[in-house]
Amino acid sequence: MEKILVQPPKGIPPRLLTDYIKNCQEAVASAKAAIGRSDYRHTSVLGHRLKGTGGAYGIPAITDMGSFMEQASLQNNGVEVQHQVARLEEYLSQIEIVSE
Repeated sequence: MEKILVQPPKGIPPRLLTDYIKNCQEAVASAKAAIGRSDYRHTSVLGHRLKGTGGAYGIPAITDMGSFMEQASLQNNGVEVQHQVARLEEYLSQIEIVSE
């Protein structure tokens, strides 16, 4: 599996970025549980949060996936929500944080 190298943006210590990635992984677990309950309101909120935070941590792909998850959730499109959560989970597993 190919690694995705991510460098913390200026002013963000690597530790904060590590914590952010862990929070995203927790969001994936929460989204999976919500999908099992067909709770698309919850996955919409999670997607919205990811959409708003990914860019701040220098990871625009998370912003994009969060946006797609939010939109699919608002449409109650469980198949697409599940697809976006799986994409996010795979992406997060490939991240390697590098410092200067």
